Parts: sequence; C-alpha cells; structure tokens
Amino acid sequence: MIALRWEWIAFGYYAYLLVVALVDTRFARARVPALGALAASGFVLGVHACAPPWLSANALAFAILVPLPMLLAGYWLSGLFFVRPMPDVEGWLMSVDRQLLRQPGIFAAYEASPRFVREALELAYVLVYPVIPAAVATLVIGGHASALPRFWVVVLLSEFIAYGAMPWLQTRPPRVIEGAAGMRHPQSVLRRFNASILDRGSIQANTVPSGHAAGAVATALAVVEVMPHAGVVFLVIAAAIVAATVLGRYHYLVDSLLGIVVAVGVWYVCR
Repeated sequence: MIALRWEWIAFGYYAYLLVVALVDTRFARARVPALGALAASGFVLGVHACAPPWLSANALAFAILVPLPMLLAGYWLSGLFFVRPMPDVEGWLMSVDRQLLRQPGIFAAYEASPRFVREALELAYVLVYPVIPAAVATLVIGGHASALPRFWVVVLLSEFIAYGAMPWLQTRPPRVIEGAAGMRHPQSVLRRFNASILDRGSIQANTVPSGHAAGAVATALAVVEVMPHAGVVFLVIAAAIVAATVLGRYHYLVDSLLGIVVAVGVWYVCR
C-alpha cells in the first residue's frame, strides 16, 4: 500500500478546485489562482520525487515551513468560490442554533457571564491562528520530528475537506447575519481584535464544516497519539476554540460539530 503523503493531499485538493472552476462558470475567477496553486503543489511533488541532495539536508525545515503556506493558500483559494449566500441553508443553520442554544438560554447565559469568561473564549478564538505552528514546534522540540509527515496528512486533509465544500455550501457567518438584523453581541477588547483580523484576513464567508473546528481538533489528535501529555493540552485548546466559534457567533453549531466529525474521521482513517 502506498503511504498517503501531505503533498498528494495538497495536489489533489488544488486539482479538485481547478476542475470545479473550469466546469462551472460561476467560479471563473478562481481558475487562474487554482492553476497556480496546482502548479506550485506539483513542483513540491516533483522535488520529492527527484529527491535532490539539498532536500535531504533540509528535510526538517521543508516539513516545517512548506505545508503551512499551502494550507493558507487553500483557505484563501476557497474564498474565490463564494458567489452568493444560500438563504435556505443559512436559515436552517440558524434555526438549529435557535432551538438548541438560544431558546434553552445558553446564549443568554454566555452574554450575561462575567467579562473574563467572554475574554477567555475570545482568547481561545485567537489561538486558532498559532495552534498549528505551536503543535509543529511541540513535535520538533519534543524529539518527534519524524511524526510531522503524518501530522500534516491529518491536518491538511481535515482542513481541505472543510474548505472544499465551499462551492456547494455557501453561507455567511452567523455574526454577520445577526449584526445585519440589528442583534448586538457582547463587545470586548479581544472581540474587537478578532473582528479586525477577520475583516482584513478572512475570506468573508463561512465554511461548512468549520475549518476552525476541523483544524484545531485534527491538530490535537495528531499530537496526542505521539505526545499524550502535550496532546491533552491541545485537546483542551481545541475544545475551547470550538466553544468560542459557536458562542462568539463565528460559526454555527452544525458547522463546528461537522468540523469535529471530519477531524476525528480523518484521524481514525489515517491510523
């Protein structure tokens, strides 16, 4: 059996997006970027196939530095496939949140909670950005650099499954919909910080499943099987990130639950 490699996962993801962009004229603006991303991932595959001497001497640096930009490129590329919201899908996602979270009073309890609770969850949301690099550093410093290829397989596949659904499930984040309807969310320093990052660096669309949940949980699972004690810390962080995405209205409940399912499924299958 041929071992699954993160390079092939990236190549397959970009190839999939290019095919979708070529077949459906709605996504014409994504064609050239998808082709460029596919070419870049093909170059990475070619480098590994040729195995030049410099690669052997810098294998660790390559495994640390190259996959992350490919992950970020995959996220931004998915945003080019967002054409217009799907009101029926958004309405259903919002109705689930209303029935399971708003009517039972969970949102009200969160909004009435002490400020430090809300700040803590907003801080957890901030951690979604450094959690993957932190996990890579943990594996390397802990003497488990050999686990990086499998780590990236689990993380990239989980994230790309979430991003790859964008052409077919097009929704806006709940905070955007609720804000347009006049609903106000509890403000804080860290919430304003998160909002500024999202306004400048996000694709301004919601991924179903949640890429935040999928990436955080996949990262934790990939670490816990190699370094159990450190992995528990990452699992706690992942749980806090998932809670923050839902309570902070960055994602719907269904998004985040699907993201967890994707990450656990990928991790289990890849074992």
